[in-house]
Amino acid sequence: MTKIVVDVSLPAYKYKEMYKGSVKGLVVQSRDGRKIQLPLLAFQQFVTMQGVYGSFEVEFDDNKKLVGITKLR
Repeated sequence: MTKIVVDVSLPAYKYKEMYKGSVKGLVVQSRDGRKIQLPLLAFQQFVTMQGVYGSFEVEFDDNKKLVGITKLR
């Protein structure tokens, strides 16, 4: 299993535009410099009235498939 940490700052209006449109993924840069694309729906549980903000731990299996995302405090 691989875990990386990403910081996300996505205002609500941008999330809504992306959700309504044809955008399926969110490209983010991990703290160690890697760029990854994550499914936008993976962040749905973290959307607030302000959008999606915070640091998240992203876990992948050995086949680089997304296992889960946890918001860090």
